[in-house]
Formats: sequence, structure tokens, C-alpha cells
Amino acid sequence: MEMGRPYSRLLSRLERFGPLLPEDRQRIAGLPLKLVNVPTDFEIVSHGDISSKCSLLLDGFLCSHKIVTGSRRQITSFYIPGDVADLTTLYLPRAEQSLTSLGPAVLAFVPHAALREALDQSSSLAQVLWRETLVQASILQEWLLNLGSRDASGRLAHIVCELTARLQAVGLARDFSFSMPWTQTDVADACGISSVHANRVIQDLRRLRVIEWESRRVKIRDWDTLVRLAGFNDEYLQCRAAAVKEPHLPGFPQNFDGAASFV
Repeated sequence: MEMGRPYSRLLSRLERFGPLLPEDRQRIAGLPLKLVNVPTDFEIVSHGDISSKCSLLLDGFLCSHKIVTGSRRQITSFYIPGDVADLTTLYLPRAEQSLTSLGPAVLAFVPHAALREALDQSSSLAQVLWRETLVQASILQEWLLNLGSRDASGRLAHIVCELTARLQAVGLARDFSFSMPWTQTDVADACGISSVHANRVIQDLRRLRVIEWESRRVKIRDWDTLVRLAGFNDEYLQCRAAAVKEPHLPGFPQNFDGAASFV
């Protein structure tokens, strides 16, 4: 099956733990995908909307979020290329959270009707999508623990660890650095702190020489310390099988060899 097609990103995601049946690959390839380029801070889905399609992220980054009090926004997850960001709307069509782009992004919209038809035709494909839903639920659960049980430094360290692992698993965090178009406000909203506090936490991690954080780029310098600060355990991500082994930093597990670059 030809790489570079919109469906190749989804196939790569679904085949992390083993190849799909040829007929299931063909079902994915035959889905009617509508490609859309969206600008920075574009709200793809709003909280409370009734959705008729799923959003496959091909390039860029998204975040899910909800307004909790007044205009205060809480980010509940980041999405990277290959993620189906609103998979739960396939059977629960009312969006529980808003979905917004962080920087320009490219998406492929998949009609619910077409995807449900493909799943009805294949129990093995349905199991794969069910597994993806469970992984997303595990990520959300870990974010709840992160906000409720860690201090600000631990929260940010955990988010950096998670993004490093997830991006490394899809080949987007080589040489321990990557770029991600988030702002200091986005960092604050993900950690449940103020922008001023977020800036202080970033400076503390720099001072500890755990990371380099320059103009939307973060490079991990001390993985062991970052993991200790975060209390990070990658098992909930279920992405070890996709890790690419390359020369790694001292103390960085062989199964993860990415670095982190952010905004």
C-alpha cells in the first residue's frame, strides 16, 4: 500500500502491535477522507457540538480543552500526527470537549457512517479501534492524576515525558529534540497554573539543566532527573512496541530515544 497517502498515517498508528488483515487495510484505504488545512488556534470541534465525523491528524498538533470557570481553560490532552483526536464521537457524537489546533495543522475528516460501516464488516478492525479508545482513556486518566497529585514542576515534567515518548514512538522526536507550537499560555493551561507560574517552572527546569527550552524548542538533557520529577511510567501509553532503538542519552531507556521540542 502506497505510503504518503492520508490513510497511511492511520494504518501506521493502528498497526503498532501487528499487521492488519489485507482486507482490513483495504477498508481503511477505502475510507472517504476529506483533507483540510486549518490555521493556528482553529476550533475544529466545540464543546457540545454534535459531530458526524472523526478527525485524523496528519500534520501538526491539536489540544482538547474545556472552560471550567469564567474564561479559564483547562487543556486535557495533546494530539500528535496519527491520532484520531475525537474517536469517542463515533458512538457518543456530542463533543464533551473542544478541539483546537496548536499552530497550522492538516487533518483528514472521516465520516462516522463510513467508519462504522467498516467496523461492522470487521470485528478485528473494531477491536483495533477499541484499543485506541482505551489508550486515549488511559492518557486522560493519567492527566487527571498529574493535575491532582503532582506539584507544578512535576506536572510539566510529566507532560514533557509523555510527549517525548509518544512522538518518539512515531519517529518525530529524533536526537532528543522536537518542535511543538504551543505557547506559554498553553503550557499553563495544560498544567493548571498561571502563565507567570509556568514561566518560573520552565526556568527551574532550565536551571537544573534537565532541559533546554529556547523559542518553542525543548531538548532533554537529563532524562533520569526528568522522570524522577514526573514520577513517569510509560506503560499507560502502550507504545513501547513502536519505539525505534538508536544511540541514547545516559539514563534514557533504550525503548525511548526522542527528545522534546515545544513552544
